[in-house]
Amino acid sequence: MLNGKKIGIVGLGLIGGSIEKCLLEKQAELGLSEVKTVSKSQKREYSIHDLADCDVIFLCSEQSKIIEDLDEIAKIIAKPSTDDKKPFANALITDVASTKKKISEKAKLLGLNNFIAGHPMAGTEHEGYAASFPTLFEGSTWILEEKSERTKLLEFIITNVLKAAEIVQLDVETHDRLVAVVSHLPMLLSFGLADLVKSYPAAEKIIGPGFKGMTRLAKGNVEMSKEILALNRQNIKELWTEYSESISFLLETPASLLQPELNKIKKLVENVR
Repeated sequence: MLNGKKIGIVGLGLIGGSIEKCLLEKQAELGLSEVKTVSKSQKREYSIHDLADCDVIFLCSEQSKIIEDLDEIAKIIAKPSTDDKKPFANALITDVASTKKKISEKAKLLGLNNFIAGHPMAGTEHEGYAASFPTLFEGSTWILEEKSERTKLLEFIITNVLKAAEIVQLDVETHDRLVAVVSHLPMLLSFGLADLVKSYPAAEKIIGPGFKGMTRLAKGNVEMSKEILALNRQNIKELWTEYSESISFLLETPASLLQPELNKIKKLVENVR
């Protein structure tokens, strides 16, 4: 399915770098014609204009930069050309950002009907190209705004090459709400707990794996965390209210009645894949 195909990647941080490394590792066996990467930090020679003949393009920069990338693609498409073949005519463009609504709305505003919002639910607390590795996505879930005949090639890359376990289709509003539950609120709690310990210097001497696990997300990409809080703030705030109510309920429940409730929650967690 990938024989003779060209793949483009813009941005080589943890996610983009891992996509690149996986594709390059398997390029020969897949019959990929070319993997073109755009990255100033990694001194790649390509620009977005050079991706005009690609079949699939992954936009992997910061979320604000992805908006700029979409603008640039739209301008390239709109330019008069003597070539019969319109740039990006055969390209399916996707992204990997943590929030979807603003990016998807921008693509629609620009008339980029070949854009499909995407989000791999994979990552580590480390950042940058040096931290990327080709098996990052194995066993993960990958969210797409649309699954259709035109996304078949992208789906093949996600499941058969990057080895994601499952593709889940979600509209952008639902995506941003649900990701706030499973990713963005946990990130905020991680920062909050890490900040709280500053008030208790003696506690730093007795930190164990529980605290380290709970604060792992606070070690991540600060720039990305800032963008997430800015772009998905309302969903996070609403969920914080629900979360606070849940915690208050557990704190106020008499000890004699608490065990059944905790057992029920434990069973739910054990059933999470």
